[in-house]
Amino acid sequence: MLINKHILDDKYIFELASIFKEKGWIIEESTDDEYSIFDLFCERLQSLESDSDRDLIMELTKNYLVVNVDEYCKYLMKVFKNFIEDNKYLLDDLDTIHIFPIQDKDYFDKTKSGNIICYFLQGIPFRKFSVFRDKRVRLIETFSGLEKHKDEIKTLILVDDFVGSGDTALACINTVEEKGITKDKINVLTLVLQECGKKAVEGYGVPIYASVIKNKAISDNYEHKEAEKKVEQMKKISKQIRVKEHNLYLGYKESEALVTMNKTPNNTLPFYWYEGKKDGNIILAPFARRNNVGVDT
Repeated sequence: MLINKHILDDKYIFELASIFKEKGWIIEESTDDEYSIFDLFCERLQSLESDSDRDLIMELTKNYLVVNVDEYCKYLMKVFKNFIEDNKYLLDDLDTIHIFPIQDKDYFDKTKSGNIICYFLQGIPFRKFSVFRDKRVRLIETFSGLEKHKDEIKTLILVDDFVGSGDTALACINTVEEKGITKDKINVLTLVLQECGKKAVEGYGVPIYASVIKNKAISDNYEHKEAEKKVEQMKKISKQIRVKEHNLYLGYKESEALVTMNKTPNNTLPFYWYEGKKDGNIILAPFARRNNVGVDT
């Protein structure tokens, strides 16, 4: 553990350990075969230029959300319960519920997090819901499949594990509309949702449901002048860890998210996931979002 190596001041190590314990995050030791998230977090904190920067990160981390895959079913049960309670009148008239994973038409062969949600929906826990027990549930995973069944679809549920800015969800909705399914038939369900994504999707006229809704980490949680100061401080922190893309300094579309799902979305503040390079070496991040794992088709 880094506490024995004096890499970071003890006060930050103890405070971070307290946060990990409170959130139920495992504190493990690094080995030759496996990185320790805790150690990587400490190393990244130490890389910052000032205690003021470290204090801001510690403050923000208290509101950080990590949803592991083994928790997905619990979150999914909650959001479906909310959706069913709001739409009993609609569901009563259906013979078949159609469900489609949110995806990008330009990257149709990309591994989609929405497919994970579709997999969980086939599980036993959902048989407790009468709509899953008494009605047919049709999972459609391609846009061509949507086009094939468009005349049968009365209600279409788009699913994903996370919606950030809402860009991908809206692009998917637009493509669904191109396939002949009007937006008044569409609902979006996601495990975790950024408030900015909620506004974007609902502003387009499509209802969206989530188990957890998160607001912007800085802009929505501090008084205006203090928020402006901390936003600039966060941009400076992003520069320190060598974030090249200016549009990612506060997360994609300035979402200021504090979220890690099975994969960390780029809406999250880059301190937690971005891995730049220094002297030819990758600067490792605690909740890394790496591009070295690919899927061939």
